[in-house]
Amino acid sequence: MLSTSKYITVPYDETDISKRSQELAALLELSNLLCWSPSLNDVLHNGLALVLKQMELDAGRLYLMDESGKYLRLAASLGVNTTGLKTVSLHEGFTGKAARTRQFIAQFVSELPDQARVKLLSNKGFLVVICVPLIALDQVVGVMNLAARKMVHLTPQAIDLLIVMGNLIAVAANNARLNEELKEKARQLEEQKAAIQFFAYTASHDLKSPAVGIFGLTQRLQKQFGPLLADKGKELCRQIQNAASRIESLTREINAYIAAKEGPRRLEEVDLDQLLEALEREYGPALQARHIGWRRPASLPVLRCERLALTRVLQNLMDNALKYGGPGLSQIEALYQETETHHVLGVKDDGVGIAPAGAARLFEAFQRGETAQGTEGTGLGLAIVREVARRHGGQAWLESQPGQGAAFFISIAKEQG
Repeated sequence: MLSTSKYITVPYDETDISKRSQELAALLELSNLLCWSPSLNDVLHNGLALVLKQMELDAGRLYLMDESGKYLRLAASLGVNTTGLKTVSLHEGFTGKAARTRQFIAQFVSELPDQARVKLLSNKGFLVVICVPLIALDQVVGVMNLAARKMVHLTPQAIDLLIVMGNLIAVAANNARLNEELKEKARQLEEQKAAIQFFAYTASHDLKSPAVGIFGLTQRLQKQFGPLLADKGKELCRQIQNAASRIESLTREINAYIAAKEGPRRLEEVDLDQLLEALEREYGPALQARHIGWRRPASLPVLRCERLALTRVLQNLMDNALKYGGPGLSQIEALYQETETHHVLGVKDDGVGIAPAGAARLFEAFQRGETAQGTEGTGLGLAIVREVARRHGGQAWLESQPGQGAAFFISIAKEQG
């Protein structure tokens, strides 16, 4: 056909397929039905119902292999009382034989070798039984057991159709099982995440109060009994206060990190000019005391973002520059640029800089660079920056070389959902 045609086009039409081939139409209907079945239970019941309808059979049962691989457990049934039929061994009856030998089996009920099973099925009015192994990826998933109260005409095409329908049900059952397992694992992860978040909030809250109390009591001790303390005692008091301050700072940063990662989003219109003016007022005394210059763009846009989160980002980046810029730090600059999709903010300094190797690691929680050694910090500042960027559809990154300063950037998507 293609030898006389450059190409062939055939419009998709289920009606035409049904006219050309009832078998293909049945497979198409089953495939569509299984795609819309959201759970394993729906897959099995809907699939079985369609098979019974297509083959004009009276009853059916679907068995799935258990984890041991020795038994078939009833998973779905239609048109039959399943008393005495809940579990089948692989070495029991025609159902077990179909799974064990991977064979399609059809026979009269009266010719079954197990007389107890003959009596059981005859009492239910069945004349013919059919067993179809459910095979997916060359593994026996289960068995489809069908029954009729009248003679059944099984042509080779009908047998092939049943085998392929069984394969479709087996594949859909496997997928539904995997989907349910993934949902269960996701649910467990959500529970663990909620438990960890609750623990982090609780622990940080419970730690903060004692830390503040220790600091206050030590301060009171110094004030009231300072003259009576030896130099060693005074030094110990200072160490206790420093430790209490670090604990309080860490708990505050942990809460900020959790809020940046998991807290509810509160988007609003934020004027960058006003935000940087407030930042300049806040850090002005520290900059003047160290004779550090400050520059920022003359005109900036209004962004749609979380005001408190963006303020925290800029504060963290300013703190980093002041803490880790080194003794030669003389200039800090706020940067802004934009792309078609994002606003890009940055804070650049002319300090000691950071080696590119391991730069990405700095944005992980509790990671600190070589230039931070000997300087107090929680190791959460840049992790908070990264989480804020993610919540705003952007990224956080560093551009730096040793001895050439460092520039930290955050991008914010222009379109916020």
